[in-house]
Amino acid sequence: MADYTLPPANTLIVGMTGSGKTTFALRYLLNAPVACRFIFDDLGRAATRLRIRPAFTARECEEALATRWVVFNPHRMFPGDTKNAFRWFCQWVFDCARRGGGKKLLLVDEVWQWQTNQEMPRELALCVQTGREEALELVCCTQLPHKVNASITGQSTELVCFRLGEPLALARVRELGADPGAVQALPLGAFMAWNRLTGGKICSRIF
Repeated sequence: MADYTLPPANTLIVGMTGSGKTTFALRYLLNAPVACRFIFDDLGRAATRLRIRPAFTARECEEALATRWVVFNPHRMFPGDTKNAFRWFCQWVFDCARRGGGKKLLLVDEVWQWQTNQEMPRELALCVQTGREEALELVCCTQLPHKVNASITGQSTELVCFRLGEPLALARVRELGADPGAVQALPLGAFMAWNRLTGGKICSRIF
């Protein structure tokens, strides 16, 4: 996947429910040689799967930096307001990235929830468009690639495809350089990854 001797590359991981995309994303973060990993965990699933205590407040986020894992559950700090929680977290992550060196990863699951094809929060746009300058890489997962803003897909240098079957989703990955027929035929747990800069392709599976 991404070469960490080079500036960071944004990664887009797509696939239907149960195909393996979230497992791939978490393993990617576990194995990446980076300074810190940040996860917006509004459903609490990442903390459970990783067996990491989530951060519920700004102070706890700051304290978690020492562990190199910040898994933010927004529901105490922003009860009933996950959209503003997401905006706050993106800004906080970007500000953290500016404090020190080393590569950092920000994982956003089902990114379509936080933006539309027409609009994207300024704080997320900052991470997508300016994150490279601060060695911050965005890793996005989605079942619905056709609902991901062009600013994100345009900055994605790595496209990882698990099985998809929805026609609009397949049309979108075709636009991004994938073979939709091959993606539709993937068994669950298998993936194809394209480097959109070099055209290189990897085929493998995680289960």
